[in-house]
Amino acid sequence: MSVSRSLYLDQIKALIVALVIALHAPMAFGGMGWIGVRIPIEESVGPFFNGFFGWYGYAINSFIMQMMFLISGYFVPRSVHKKGVARYLKDRLLRLGVPFLVGMLLINNSSLLLSRLSPASPYSELQWNNQPFNSVMVLWFLVVLFAFDLLYCTWVVIRGNRFSVDTSVVMPGLRSWLMSAVVLGILEVAMTMQTNLWIALVRSPLNALGLQGMHTFTYGFLFFLGCKASFHRWFERLDTHLVMKWFRLSVFLLLSLLGLSMTLSFNTHLVDEPVKIVLLVYFLYPFIAWGILSYLIVWFQRNEHRNGQWLAAAGVNSYGAYVIHSFVLVAVLMAIGFIGLNPWLIAIIATALTAIISFAVTGQLRKIPVVARVL
Repeated sequence: MSVSRSLYLDQIKALIVALVIALHAPMAFGGMGWIGVRIPIEESVGPFFNGFFGWYGYAINSFIMQMMFLISGYFVPRSVHKKGVARYLKDRLLRLGVPFLVGMLLINNSSLLLSRLSPASPYSELQWNNQPFNSVMVLWFLVVLFAFDLLYCTWVVIRGNRFSVDTSVVMPGLRSWLMSAVVLGILEVAMTMQTNLWIALVRSPLNALGLQGMHTFTYGFLFFLGCKASFHRWFERLDTHLVMKWFRLSVFLLLSLLGLSMTLSFNTHLVDEPVKIVLLVYFLYPFIAWGILSYLIVWFQRNEHRNGQWLAAAGVNSYGAYVIHSFVLVAVLMAIGFIGLNPWLIAIIATALTAIISFAVTGQLRKIPVVARVL
């Protein structure tokens, strides 16, 4: 893959992981907090705050992990062809397995132990045998990604290990974009309605899959779309006219949902069954994602040199930053969350500090050759 292509994709990865952190920081204001760090704000905020952050989480979650799976899939076919299935899977076990084990046993458990010391932690009163130790938390992404890797490698074993770029294949057009969004939106709703499954997963060591599992079909579609795109250089051949039309639709939907969230926050009596709103939002997820994902790809392609090497370097460190950010965020929230700061400032400062520290620490760790092999 060319340096140019790697540059803009690395820049996107840096942005997406920063947005993951931005998504997680305000969770400290919710019921269970962020991995046990809960900052009580009920008496200091009004409906505007609640309405905004009620929308904020759904808005960011509508495209961030989708982009991570799309980009991950884009690199797979070339790598499998170059290394062969056996060596590729061995390398993936190392690169995904080691961070997973270290993250689950050391980072996640340390986060739980530290969070129990926070003033309002819901975990502080739980007995030790009821603490959610050895849980996957944010590492669910590694589990699902490896499952998709296995599926692709199985297909390669059956069909043969062939890789060649063929730009004569026609790009998917508006009809394909629309049909895929409709089908995946319906699947999102159908999966979300499997509440017993998600509740069981939330209470298990696979807890985060109870929050993300309903999006599995969308994530899988985008991973394999990324694989297909690498055969035909679809990222580089995106129809900018179609991208801009769909991006406008995505922005319209996001703003409409913001208006809906604000309306319901100021008028809580309007909806008797909030779950119906959640189902509507999840149905719209693919419609929002298609525009945001394609626009980011086009924009970063056009501006990769303006953003420079620093953002691409951050993208190289993004995987490690993702793995360690859960502990860093716990520490930052405990440092600034209980000193009387305005909740808006807490969310902004926690996001910025966690991103800076996570990327910087990963950059230093990657200077160690052994660590660089897995991060």
